[in-house]
Amino acid sequence: MFREKLRVVEPMNQMMQGVRDNDLRDMADYLAKLPPPQPAGGRADPARMERARALIEQHRCNFCHNPDYSGEQNVPRLAGQREDYLVKALREYKNNTRRGYDAAMADVLYPISDEQILDLAYFLARLR
Repeated sequence: MFREKLRVVEPMNQMMQGVRDNDLRDMADYLAKLPPPQPAGGRADPARMERARALIEQHRCNFCHNPDYSGEQNVPRLAGQREDYLVKALREYKNNTRRGYDAAMADVLYPISDEQILDLAYFLARLR
């Protein structure tokens, strides 16, 4: 998506110029073998964690992203990602400024408030 400028983040667009499909597959294979990120540390707020769990259950986030939020294929890993990154990505999916392989994210996020996005990111960043 960066190579084709379907997602515009100028440093990424520049780095991907001229990269062939086989190179992308090699990069993906390499990245898939890296260990998952370490979750956010510290003691989690139980109320925020429970609000996020209820929201995830209601919207079935753990269906596409897997029960452990590890992702697969074109569905990204959510567990242990940086909280600020998750907030940014979720907000962008909600307002349709971030393209993905599946337009369903905008539909899923449409009824979700910004406060709920913050709880989702908080929860997902702390998954072990």
